[in-house]
Amino acid sequence: MTGNGNDIFSLPQIRQFFPHEWVAIAIRETDADGLPSAGVVLGHDAQEQFVWPALALGEIDDLVYVFHTGR
Repeated sequence: MTGNGNDIFSLPQIRQFFPHEWVAIAIRETDADGLPSAGVVLGHDAQEQFVWPALALGEIDDLVYVFHTGR
């Protein structure tokens, strides 16, 4: 996964690029139910505690979604 840090990726793409990791995204798209469906990756790591500091990389108005890509 490459880009300038502003690339928008769907949740399936993020799961493919970062299997079994915690990921924080700035939400850019939602589905019909209002749930996150795509966003800008702010941070990712196998350990959850290393992802939360990435929230500071987003804009102040960003809605952020933190999730695990595994089961």
